[in-house]
Amino acid sequence: MCTFSFHRMKTIVSYFIATGFGSGYSKYMPGTIGTLWAWIMFLILDYLFIDIALFIIILITFIVGIATSGFVEDHLKKKDASEIVIDEIVAFWLILFFLPRLDESLPTTQAIDYSYLFIQIQAFVIFRFFDIFKVWPTNIIDKKVRGGLGIMLDDIIAALQTLFVLSIFFRFGLNHNLPGYESFL
Repeated sequence: MCTFSFHRMKTIVSYFIATGFGSGYSKYMPGTIGTLWAWIMFLILDYLFIDIALFIIILITFIVGIATSGFVEDHLKKKDASEIVIDEIVAFWLILFFLPRLDESLPTTQAIDYSYLFIQIQAFVIFRFFDIFKVWPTNIIDKKVRGGLGIMLDDIIAALQTLFVLSIFFRFGLNHNLPGYESFL
């Protein structure tokens, strides 16, 4: 006879969410795979929801991510386990939310003609850099803040660092000087 177990259901759901629907179980580069999965999910969510609903989804997922990643971290007995990728997912959603998207046009006063895909690729690479190397102040958050909040917060800081660097690229037109930019467009 099969009986319902709340704890078992909580464990399954927490793992499902914290591992990014299983993308965190990738044998190679689970954080990168989780970020790629986030990119795909964001494109779908962006198509389905208006901006305010999308932002609310990101906030709710951040809160749920704190709870589930903390639970899974305790269950695995590993600090910031590599299987947990909900932090990368929420952080990359936040980045993509603030970038120009296909349904938007850049201001005509902008001197640079960007390709949306190129901007998103830049964001992906820069975010993975900040997430992997944990540049200041991310390294402090990573060391000082424990549990689910620490797991989620260091990636949010990496997302803000990514947006800062991209804003510098936009402001000063540094994209034109990047290798491969012209051949990409």
